[in-house]
Amino acid sequence: MKKRILTLSLCLAMLPLSGCTAMLERGHETVSTHVDYAVTDDESVLRAESYQGLVNAMLYFVSGHRMEGTIRLYNYTGDVEGDLANARDEVMYEDPLGAFTVRSLAYDATRILTYYEVELRIAYSRTLREVEELREVTGLAGVRQELRRLVAGQEGGTAFLASYFSGDKKLMEQLLRLACLNAPELFRHHELSGISISLYPETGTRRVIQVRLNLLPGAAEEEKAYAQELETAAAALLEANPADGEGYTVEELSAIVRASSGPRDPDGTNLALGALSGEPASDFGLLMAMEYLCRQCSVEVEPVAGPSGLWLIVSTPEGYRHLLPQSLYHVEAEEDPVTEEPAFRLYTDQELGELGLEWDAALHPACEDYTAQGSVP
Repeated sequence: MKKRILTLSLCLAMLPLSGCTAMLERGHETVSTHVDYAVTDDESVLRAESYQGLVNAMLYFVSGHRMEGTIRLYNYTGDVEGDLANARDEVMYEDPLGAFTVRSLAYDATRILTYYEVELRIAYSRTLREVEELREVTGLAGVRQELRRLVAGQEGGTAFLASYFSGDKKLMEQLLRLACLNAPELFRHHELSGISISLYPETGTRRVIQVRLNLLPGAAEEEKAYAQELETAAAALLEANPADGEGYTVEELSAIVRASSGPRDPDGTNLALGALSGEPASDFGLLMAMEYLCRQCSVEVEPVAGPSGLWLIVSTPEGYRHLLPQSLYHVEAEEDPVTEEPAFRLYTDQELGELGLEWDAALHPACEDYTAQGSVP
C-alpha cells in the first residue's frame, strides 16, 4: 500500500496547470526536404544557389543520417562563410530533426573556378534506428494520444515528431499527468524516480518531443496484477447492481461507488481498487473508482486537474458535466445537515465558474446548456 500511495503522490506533484491552444484531431504528416538537385548519381553531391538551398541541402544529408556530404554553391551571391555558419546553426538548433539528432556539423569551403565546394562532416547523438522510429503526430490531440499510448503500453519512454503544437515543458507535464489519470487501472505503474521531458527545439510549432519515465523494477508486472484485481472487483459490483435501462447512468455508477466504498476519509485510499473494496477512501480514490466504472460501462469520462484539485467531466443525456467530489463542491446552508451529502455533484461551466474553480477549458469539452444544478448520489 505504501508503494501505491507513493505512486499517487508523484503524479499529484505535477500540478498546477497552464493554458494552451484548442484541440486538433490527430493526424500524420510527412515533410520532405526540397533540394535543387544532385550533381552525382548517388546524391552525395548536391547543388545549391541560395541560402535556403544551402539549408535544404544540409537538412537532406541529416534526414538521411549521412555522416558526410558535399554541396556545390553555384551563382552564389551571398556571404559564403557567414551563410554557412548561419545555416549550420539553423539546422542544429532550429530544425526538429537536426536539434534532436545532430551532435556536431563541421564544414570546409573551397573556391573552385565558378563555384564553391563545401565538404560536410556530421556526427550524431542518435542512431538511425531512433530517427526511423520517430512517430509523426499533428496538434494537441496527437500529442495527448501519444502520451496515452506511452502510459497504456507501460513503456519507459517515447520520442515523436509533433507538428502544429507550441506547448512548453509545463504543458507537457500537465498532459502527462492527465494521461496517467486517464488510466486508473494502471495507476500503480507510475512509481517514478524521475520524469524527463525534452523539446527539440524548445520553441516553435514543429518539434521532436522526448519523454522518459524512470520506472521502478518490476512495476509492469505489479501493474498487470493490480489491473486484473480491479477488473474483477468492478465486474462483481456491476453484476450485483444491474442498470435500470439499457446502459448505466452517471447517477447509478455514483451510487455503486458510494455503496461499495468505506467512510469518506481525506487520509483514506487513493486507489480505485481500495475504494471499490470497502476501504475508507479519499475523494481522489472515489474519483478513480468512478472513472474506472464509467470506462467499463462506456460512459465518456475524462479527468480534470485544476489548481484546486481533481474532478471528472462525464457525459450525460443533457451534455457534458463537471463531476465534483465533496472536497470541491459547496453545500448550501439550507440543506438538512443530517442528510448525507452526495458523493459527487454535477455542474456546467458557468456554474463551476460561479464556485470560483478554475480549469484549462481548452483541454476539455464544454459543459453547457444546463439550467439547474444537479447532484448524483
